[in-house]
Amino acid sequence: MEVSETRQKIMDSAKRWFLEKGFKSAPLRKIVSDAGFTLGAFYGYYKNKEELFYALTDETAQGVAAIVRSIGEDMEKLPPEQMLFSMLDCYLHRLPELADYLCAHREEMVLLLRCAGGTKYENFFDNFRVMNMERISQGVKTAEHTAKALRGIAPGSLDLMMRGYFDMLARIILETEDKETVIRRMCDVALVYRNGMLSLMEGETDHA
Repeated sequence: MEVSETRQKIMDSAKRWFLEKGFKSAPLRKIVSDAGFTLGAFYGYYKNKEELFYALTDETAQGVAAIVRSIGEDMEKLPPEQMLFSMLDCYLHRLPELADYLCAHREEMVLLLRCAGGTKYENFFDNFRVMNMERISQGVKTAEHTAKALRGIAPGSLDLMMRGYFDMLARIILETEDKETVIRRMCDVALVYRNGMLSLMEGETDHA
């Protein structure tokens, strides 16, 4: 039997078990036996269960990160005084590309978002939330207009909204399979959050 075929059988079995039980609860012995091999044979291909999980998820995680990083680079090209107000336009412009990738790797995204407890991908979207917060923080440092606008948002509220935003994105990915529906829902959520933030900032301007 070819090595690639052996690995594929193990990975197929692992994906079924991880999707059903999650990383922590998926039994390695059952993964291996369902694939038709012994633990001794398994260790000829993988060091442990973690390495097996990453064999299923690393490529997708890196692919999502590459798209998000590229969107961030588009945002960083904006003039500092426009960044906070135009970030969404950069995101919406690339949304079809992102949604296409997410839908093409849906099972792997479910593994990352729902089944990754106990791995390096636990709280997978949190890194992207932190990146967005850092980008906004940089905009505050470099643009007085941005800093003034954000005074209308209570301390801690922006981070709370970002957490809620990424939680909603995760739910869309986990609960929606049709790409056009994914795009529409992600767009709707982004617009609601953007308009809500703008309303808060306008409220500060009105009280100024």
